[in-house]
Amino acid sequence: MNLEETTLSFLKKDCKELFGTEEGEALYKRVQAKFVELLAENVSDNPILQEHFQRKLLPPLAYYLVLREHGFGEEPALTYVKKETHKAAAVKQEEMRKMAQLPFAYTIYRMGVKKHMKKNFPPEGWETRWVRCNGKEIHFDLCSCIYWETTQKYHCPELCTVYCENDQISFSGLLPKIRFERSGTLGEGASCCDFHFFKNASR
Repeated sequence: MNLEETTLSFLKKDCKELFGTEEGEALYKRVQAKFVELLAENVSDNPILQEHFQRKLLPPLAYYLVLREHGFGEEPALTYVKKETHKAAAVKQEEMRKMAQLPFAYTIYRMGVKKHMKKNFPPEGWETRWVRCNGKEIHFDLCSCIYWETTQKYHCPELCTVYCENDQISFSGLLPKIRFERSGTLGEGASCCDFHFFKNASR
């Protein structure tokens, strides 16, 4: 599988712009090779989990690991990875913005959220604990997460916060009809990743 088929489809172009044509091309090739290596090491019989590995989880991980292997410190490497993942999150943000423009957006979101979570975040990769889902607030916690577990597996738990930040960017597209908040994530050392969606943006 090629990185151009993932959420980091623009990485090759960005590497050339950031590091120069020759060095950027060489770096991108190393990231592609690392991505293929990671794909071989992370295979799931669950097609949804495999989709996460292929399109969302492993591409940033491959980029980060290659940057670290070639002399970049933790903070610079995280900064470069954030630049790419934030662009991907902005695409999701626009999708959320279109959904939020629908009449009764919160009600539509509430009616579909449990089905969405069950389908796209199966128990093989996530332990979801529902707290409430009513006319004012949707609240669930992720007590385990394949993104957190995978970054730990490759000894870079600090990378998990990058994935978590993308939630903030993506869900901001729901404003002003739906406000997203959280108090912590597994990647930040919390006991779970909490997701709160409030009807209307006002407190």
